[in-house]
Amino acid sequence: MMINNIVSKKEWSVYELTSYLKKKIEIDVLLKNIYLKGEVIRPSVSGDHLYFELKDLEYDAKIKCVFFWFDKSVEIKHGSKVLVKGNVIFYEKEGIIELKVSEITDIGLGELFVKLKQLEEKLRQEGLFDSKYKKEIPRYPKKVGIVTSKNGAAIRDILNTIYTRFENIQVYIYSCSVQGQNAPYEICEGIEYFNTAEPVEVIIVGRGGGAFEDLMAFNSEIVVRKIFESKIPVISAVGHERDYVLSDFVADMRAITPTNAGEMVVSFQKQALEKLNECHKRMKSAMEKIFNMIKEKVGILQYKLYQNSPANTIAKRAQDIDLYCHKLSFAISKKLHEAHRNLKNFEKRLADLNPESRLSVARTNFDNCSRRLGEAFKKIFQQKEFAYKVNLEKLIALNPLNVLKRGYSITLHNSKILTTISQISNGDEIVTQLSDGIIKSKVFFKQEGAESDV
Repeated sequence: MMINNIVSKKEWSVYELTSYLKKKIEIDVLLKNIYLKGEVIRPSVSGDHLYFELKDLEYDAKIKCVFFWFDKSVEIKHGSKVLVKGNVIFYEKEGIIELKVSEITDIGLGELFVKLKQLEEKLRQEGLFDSKYKKEIPRYPKKVGIVTSKNGAAIRDILNTIYTRFENIQVYIYSCSVQGQNAPYEICEGIEYFNTAEPVEVIIVGRGGGAFEDLMAFNSEIVVRKIFESKIPVISAVGHERDYVLSDFVADMRAITPTNAGEMVVSFQKQALEKLNECHKRMKSAMEKIFNMIKEKVGILQYKLYQNSPANTIAKRAQDIDLYCHKLSFAISKKLHEAHRNLKNFEKRLADLNPESRLSVARTNFDNCSRRLGEAFKKIFQQKEFAYKVNLEKLIALNPLNVLKRGYSITLHNSKILTTISQISNGDEIVTQLSDGIIKSKVFFKQEGAESDV
């Protein structure tokens, strides 16, 4: 086994150590089905499983617990005093010991939670939480004091928030412990410091999130009373929104986170800057609007002044005179043109009614008709003559005698034209027509064939 192999080793690997511890826990019967009594810290449900830490009722010791398939009808609250049954398990990869719970019984509130509730009620009865004692947080603080650990995440969140939103502010930090036995006294010293040695206008007291017991310094009675006695307004900024401590009730204002505390300090400065910028924009817009209105009015007045000036009036009258002169000239010219046109029409009509003119026109028309008639007769004659010559040439070309003049002949038998030798017989008389006469002959021999030898 691996356990036997590593007993004599001086140097172990992490895996060997965690494996060894897991084996030891698994084989230890004393860690099976054990009962533990303690106080529930920060319970949370994920699905059907319950996760929480079990804190010892007397000593500062705790162990992580998980209850798989948890019965949700059983109500387990933060601070509840319970008795659990389960097995101790060890996760070798993470090196974590956890109690796997199989049973859980609520046996009442934890002693620490009960003491805290008793202290809260005592301080409430004394009036430390009354609103009439709350001091107003200054709207535009120039000096801010912070009481927290200089190494924690809370101081970084506060500073980033303040300087991101408003740079012109002085921040003083009093570094102190925020958990442990000395934390309440150091927190009180920080508050006293800003009330006497380094006066500021507002104090932020707080830290980041943590377990219930990690926040106990801010549940300390001396811290609560020191905040109440502070002459300077105090903002409590402890943990997250779900975390409530007594310093939240006594402080002049509670911030749900350290970041929120930084926002509260400079919120009015930011709003003032935004309002100032908005006023500047509105003033600029109003001035531009007024300037444009004045500019428009000046333009209108300048136009009216120009319209009503003597020089402009004379110019307008001169322009009107020029327009009327132009219209009069145009009307006279138009009348003269119409009179000239009417005169021309009368002259034309008079010329048309003159007998000599009419006789001259008639002669011209007669001459034109005679010329056109002669030209038409000549054209028709030429067309007829051309057609006659064409037809004559066609008749000459179709005359059989002209064909005979080229060496051809026509043979007749009994006044019928012979086209084949089958129409005659030996001894028949035939007549051959030539171009210049006829030949009578008798058939002594006939032979078929176009190329027969004669």
